[in-house]
Amino acid sequence: MARQDQIKLPGFGLPLDESSDDPYGSAECLSAVIDWRHDVFTVREKCMLFFVNKITDKPDWQRKVQDPAIIAKWKQEVNDLDWTTVVDKNGDMSTKMFEYCIKELCAKAALYEETGLISVLDAASRVLKSDTVVSAELKDRLKKAVVPLEDVPEHQKDWHPGSDGKVLDLVHPSLFPLIYQCSRILPDRTISQSDCMSAIGRGKIVPEPVDRYDHDSEDSNLWSSRFQWLPCDVSFPDGEKAKIDSYINNLHPADHKDLYAVIEDIITIAIPFWNIIWESYPGGSFESKQRIECDSVEYKLPEGTKEELPDDFDGYEEDFYETLEKLRIYDKPEPLEFDSLDVTAEDVENKFKFLSQGEKKIQVIVKLANIHLTPEKPSYEGGSWHVEGQLNEHIVATALYYYDNENITDSHLSFRTKVDSEELEESLSYEQGDYKGIEKTFGIINYTPNTQEIGAVLTREDRFIAFPNGFQHRVGSFKLIDPTKPGHRKILALFLVAPTIPVISTANVPPQQRDWWLREIKADKSKVSFLPAELIDMIADGVDFPIGLAEAKALREELMAERGMMDKAAMEQLTDREFSFCEH
Repeated sequence: MARQDQIKLPGFGLPLDESSDDPYGSAECLSAVIDWRHDVFTVREKCMLFFVNKITDKPDWQRKVQDPAIIAKWKQEVNDLDWTTVVDKNGDMSTKMFEYCIKELCAKAALYEETGLISVLDAASRVLKSDTVVSAELKDRLKKAVVPLEDVPEHQKDWHPGSDGKVLDLVHPSLFPLIYQCSRILPDRTISQSDCMSAIGRGKIVPEPVDRYDHDSEDSNLWSSRFQWLPCDVSFPDGEKAKIDSYINNLHPADHKDLYAVIEDIITIAIPFWNIIWESYPGGSFESKQRIECDSVEYKLPEGTKEELPDDFDGYEEDFYETLEKLRIYDKPEPLEFDSLDVTAEDVENKFKFLSQGEKKIQVIVKLANIHLTPEKPSYEGGSWHVEGQLNEHIVATALYYYDNENITDSHLSFRTKVDSEELEESLSYEQGDYKGIEKTFGIINYTPNTQEIGAVLTREDRFIAFPNGFQHRVGSFKLIDPTKPGHRKILALFLVAPTIPVISTANVPPQQRDWWLREIKADKSKVSFLPAELIDMIADGVDFPIGLAEAKALREELMAERGMMDKAAMEQLTDREFSFCEH
């Protein structure tokens, strides 16, 4: 154990809602729920994002984008595509848009050749994807290392509550989380993987946390005074490779050494992704530039059309103006000239920039889950729009690795963002009452929530994806390809805690699993190992801490119910502001 001064972390020694001095490093600023918002983007830019994302899913796209014959073929496909059904009912693709996208793709191809990273859906922040950064050897090691978690008796399998027996949790942070007024914390020292077992049961009970601010009813469900997911501490002792310093919650460090080593390697891979995501937040180095700028909505009418109601018009005045409105031909904004990408290979190489204010240490929450489909349960319905965690966890970015897909259809991860509707309402020039023109240009409808869908990324096998927690995301549905055979999808998820605001972690809270504690007790010959195993088990059943599995699962239900309320509150906050283009 490493002794130190009294630990002060949010929820223990510091207010639960303690924030960072970093202007874009506080939990609030890095959440889709509170302050995150971006400029409204046009329908045409959304079409460009769609095209670039689709092209970068093609095999060998980085070479094809240099081939004039293939580019000509893509141009024909673009012309033939019904944009109104695949992107937006007002979607299209002009020659200038296509030419801009090809230039952008050429630049992204060069970056990809050097780094393996592809930036897509980069109208607000960005999503990063790659099918090559995880080697076949590392993938194989991961698949082998998770087998001991999968190959357990049926009654020991942890099917996620509410998943209809489809989602198998291998490692999940909602089981044995930090529980205020129950969990033990070491107030003046930290523990590592090697000594965490000997610390089980030690420490003082974590008191109910206090808030720095009085949160109104709208904010109260975004913070929890009951639970917090526990990250592990990660360092980079050689300046490059990740080392997991404290245990991963729900993953025994002695039993799963191989899996720890694999996860360390994958965290190492995630670092340049997270660096770019962090620096893409408002105020960072890589704020995405809009491809199309639009500050007015204008139109013209067919030549010879009379805009004034004729004196001899025999009909309803509303009908005349409705017909006139249908004749409007709206100007469609064109893209700017392509300049350069905002991210370079040098930026990717400078992967620890987001840690420049302190030590090379981060905190990561780990999750491993499988989705299993069978002929009896042949489809997965997908999820709802959400952001990861409550504000307690300070999650700023996610990395997902899809390492094993078998006998399932394609699925996508969709993204949307809260946008700055007030800025658009104040700056946009448009004819009084011309809400239809605004809809055609921006794809937004007056008096609807100020969010815009950005697009969706394919989640095929081998794909590594990273994105900011400022984006809301939604898991798409999928089903069995061959309905007579089973299928599955296996995912490793890594959630990055804001480096500027570390939280209580497994370096502070010893393991809480009663069965881990029992193993230590039975193995320690100096204590009660001389007693019959049955008697030891009876004694253990009578203690209130560490926590037994049945109680842990009951607490998980409580945590999930609380987070369900948080999701509802978050969605209410995300939709509480509407586009409101007034008469003027």
